[in-house]
Amino acid sequence: MKIALISPKGVGMGTNAENKRTAELYKQLSDVDSLKELMSCPNSPLLTIAALATPYFEEVVYIDEEIEEINFTDDYDLVAMSFMTQQASRAYELAIKFRELGVYTICGGMHPTNVPEQTAQYFDTVFIGEGELTFKLFAEDFKSGNPKKFYKNNSVIDMKNTVIPRYDLLKIDKYRTIPVQISRGCPHNCVFCASTKVYGAKYRHKDVEQVINEINCIKKLKNKPHIYFTDDNMLVQSDFSINLLKKFQDTGIRWMSHTDVEVAKNRKVLELLYASGCRKLVIGFESIIPNSLKNMEEWKFKRLDFYEEAIKTIQSYGIGVWGTFIVGLDQDDTSVFQRVVDFTLKTHLYGAMISVPTPYPGSVLYDNLDKENRILTKHWGSYTLWNVVVQPKRMTAKELEDGFEYVLKSIYSKEATLERRDYFKKLFAEKRR
Repeated sequence: MKIALISPKGVGMGTNAENKRTAELYKQLSDVDSLKELMSCPNSPLLTIAALATPYFEEVVYIDEEIEEINFTDDYDLVAMSFMTQQASRAYELAIKFRELGVYTICGGMHPTNVPEQTAQYFDTVFIGEGELTFKLFAEDFKSGNPKKFYKNNSVIDMKNTVIPRYDLLKIDKYRTIPVQISRGCPHNCVFCASTKVYGAKYRHKDVEQVINEINCIKKLKNKPHIYFTDDNMLVQSDFSINLLKKFQDTGIRWMSHTDVEVAKNRKVLELLYASGCRKLVIGFESIIPNSLKNMEEWKFKRLDFYEEAIKTIQSYGIGVWGTFIVGLDQDDTSVFQRVVDFTLKTHLYGAMISVPTPYPGSVLYDNLDKENRILTKHWGSYTLWNVVVQPKRMTAKELEDGFEYVLKSIYSKEATLERRDYFKKLFAEKRR
């Protein structure tokens, strides 16, 4: 039997006119390599499912629609997809096509977990929550000819028992960055985030040796790989982080990940980051407007006054901070655009990911805006974080669209890029002394 694991196209290839317009905007910007590293990345959950599927299927195929076309004439017994909201519209299209061809279709991931009933209109089987245990149940049912419509995980997955993803299935030279998941769960509960509903608030992680084994598997396939640790909050547990970073020093990798601003207070972790191969950390600042941040996440609001000091501290250790910001929140007026530009330039941020309010299903933001009838479209392909899909409160949708473009062009202008490069050349040179 043959199974195809397909990652549907989303942001990178564009699924509608809005996305193509935004893609054209990004082509005009200077120095967005780090953003491309985040975007041009394999589908980590699917590679894990591939490992789980291996004992049950004679042939396992991984297809990433961002880098290759799907051959619909291939004779698959089963097609599996894992996708986020921005990929959902395309995933539905593919499911319809494969079902017309008589292929059994299954799916899981963030979006199917949060809107299972809608997703079930397109797929034969839908997985809800983490899939390590439920996929094995499904595989047995599928083999016996009695698969169920839904498989819901009701257990907390022990990360120490997870399998090594099938990195060998990748056309690995097509990717700049390879994903590795160390942990699941985040203690914060930002209103825009749907991840906590899937993984929960409790931080769970693999053993250090598990992580090193995964890195070694990747190194056998790709020389000097750049690793993207996809965790929501990688460095939240100090003792584990310290042990992990010490082990990284022997691997020769370069890597990036997500963490929160508290890492700036952990000197032991900061002192190990550069030697471990870390060069960039993504930190969700979300907003520098006090009322906006307070309504988004109380924990982050209490640390707003610490943002500038934290950036300076982290970058003094040779680690570039990649900050994320949302513009156009309910407490924002049009002054937010210049304020974000000024903040990023003043703090010499390594990079910034600017987004507009995007109500992912499963998030508090979605529930609130849906009740207020302020969601402008539910074409999921528009939910890229760059397209205006909600009606702002203190500005027009056009003002938000124009302001978003202004922020991007200002931060990634040639002048700002040259200044940023000069700053980090000096910073890294000092670190190597």
